[in-house]
Amino acid sequence: MPVVLRSLSDFKKFLRKPGATLQIVQNTFVDRQDAESRAAYRRKGLYEPRTLRALSKKAAVFDVKGHETTVWLYWDRGTRHWRFSGDTVTVPLNAALGPPDAVVYRCTLPTPSGQRRPASQRDDDEAMLPGL
Repeated sequence: MPVVLRSLSDFKKFLRKPGATLQIVQNTFVDRQDAESRAAYRRKGLYEPRTLRALSKKAAVFDVKGHETTVWLYWDRGTRHWRFSGDTVTVPLNAALGPPDAVVYRCTLPTPSGQRRPASQRDDDEAMLPGL
């Protein structure tokens, strides 16, 4: 089932589904950093998939795949500037200095066994195998 998000309410419903995963696909603040800083963010799991640990009225807590850490995503203020489009959520980063930044999350659900993923979502090696 494809993920379609149009509002914060849709996003919260998505998070409650078993296996719901968020993954950062773009972080403009990190993109502007030097290569060493970007590598450090990657080592800390910034771009690793996140699964829901807990959900409250104002925030969600996520486990980060492969890391013994949690990250929080708050929506208690300023969500009117969040943008929802298909399976992505764009969250502006409000910083006093520099250009406006944003984090873009891709929202996915596990593919039921027996179903193939679309070619656009397969790994390059998997897409090249015959019969897939």
